Amino acid sequence: MKETDLLALVSQYLLDEILIVVVALLLIGTMLKKTPRVADWLIPWLLTVSGVGLAWGVMGAISVQATIQGILAAGIATLGHQLWKQTFVKREGDQ
Repeated sequence: MKETDLLALVSQYLLDEILIVVVALLLIGTMLKKTPRVADWLIPWLLTVSGVGLAWGVMGAISVQATIQGILAAGIATLGHQLWKQTFVKREGDQ
């Protein structure tokens, strides 16, 4: 998946007002990653819960649509981070 594919996905399914939630989740994920007491496997779950809560706040209602938007925001933030990491961060064994 390329960056343009991610942008197409975002524009097709995510409401414009939820884009700020994606940015907030990227920042929250970065902070959680640097927190020693938070296990890596727990970060996507915390981002999903945070994304739903933030989407409820941004959309001003606890609804199915706001919940889905929060889940999508968390997924896009996680996917975006992984695309960046897998593309630009060198790992042991890479050439």
